Amino acid sequence: MEYKLAVIGSGSSILIYRAIGVETVAVTSEEEARQKLEELVGRHFDDEQQTPEYAAIFVEENFYQNFPDDLIGRLAKKPLPAIVPVPSPIPGKESFAMKRLSKIV
Repeated sequence: MEYKLAVIGSGSSILIYRAIGVETVAVTSEEEARQKLEELVGRHFDDEQQTPEYAAIFVEENFYQNFPDDLIGRLAKKPLPAIVPVPSPIPGKESFAMKRLSKIV
């Protein structure tokens, strides 16, 4: 089984991911980001017989931080796909994603 990688974020900031072969999903709002995340995770998320399509889905932190806690909690219970916040392109702002990634590493 070969897994995919995806990134959800604003159009211009996710282009670099496409250059390295990651599936990109451009969004403009938190609601759209949540909907796209749920689509990528799949309708059969709670079906143990269903193999996940994605190993990891990266989400820009400005969208990730506004996801409902129950969504993050439900997704965190499964080993795949890993939902990982990545830094948003906001200069000078302390990055929630960088702190989280540092903890994981």
